[in-house]
Amino acid sequence: MKTLISAIKELGNGSQVNSYFCVQERNPPKAYAKGFMFNVTLCDKSGEIDLTYWGGGDETAVHAVYDSFKEDDVIFVAGKVGDFRGKKIDVNMGVGEIRPAVPTEYTLEDFIVQSNQNINDLWNELLETKASFDNLHLKNLLDAFFTDADFVNNFKRAPAAMKIHHACCGGLLEHTWEVLRYCKTAADVHPSLDKSLLFAGAMLHDIGKIQAFNVSMSIKESKKGMLTDHIFIATELILDKISKQPDFPDLLKEKLIHMILSHHGKKEYGVTVEPKLPEASALSCADLMGSQITQYIRAKRDAATSTDFKSGWNKHIGPVFLE
Repeated sequence: MKTLISAIKELGNGSQVNSYFCVQERNPPKAYAKGFMFNVTLCDKSGEIDLTYWGGGDETAVHAVYDSFKEDDVIFVAGKVGDFRGKKIDVNMGVGEIRPAVPTEYTLEDFIVQSNQNINDLWNELLETKASFDNLHLKNLLDAFFTDADFVNNFKRAPAAMKIHHACCGGLLEHTWEVLRYCKTAADVHPSLDKSLLFAGAMLHDIGKIQAFNVSMSIKESKKGMLTDHIFIATELILDKISKQPDFPDLLKEKLIHMILSHHGKKEYGVTVEPKLPEASALSCADLMGSQITQYIRAKRDAATSTDFKSGWNKHIGPVFLE
């Protein structure tokens, strides 16, 4: 029977674990004081957890276990709960076990993470917002995307990240909806903002993630995502649609592309240019809020039954106060 990672993280140190996991990432064997070991990141629909395989001095035997599975495989693990900056699983050679799982031993529903939001409701709000645009050029641009059946299907299914935030099927739409909501609030507070430009930027800012990730038993970066990044892909997709609208104003195009290129805010966060427009600044702030608040909520949810006053260590935001 499958035990979810969220439940394993509530077990005490030394508790036995016998369950099935998807291999999200693996790191090659290396030497340690007593022989050879390797680290693996495991995942299921409830989250992820690190595993360390502690082998003996027979390097060939350790490599044989490591080579018996690859990333995206489902494996059976028999090990013990440990703790190092959060719960983990330890497997000792000769005591525990790692082996490829047989398809009849698990179900896909245990691994494919789905958004807990109503996807159709989120999508309908995007459509309603698009219909309210007073700028026909931007409205036509959104129509070019939103009437493309393949784009719509991929957009509704795509994740927004591999790990950090909205890392689930439907996560891209959920994140986009949140960013749009924050942008609407900004427009209410600052009526001088160009609503059509701001809302178009919110709805299009992350569309490159449709091609930047592959979804199977887990979320993985695609070759294109690794080589060009989702911001470049989004820019490429938008410019292609604009090129098919010969009357699209050049300045409007430059403003929209600037918003896409700058939506991560600062150069240390991977942008080529920082926000130079009030709408670009609003989009960047909304994007940050959507990603960070979700991380804190997830940290509290994952540690909801903890008896401590703080969550385990999170490398992106640190510990989170729970009370």
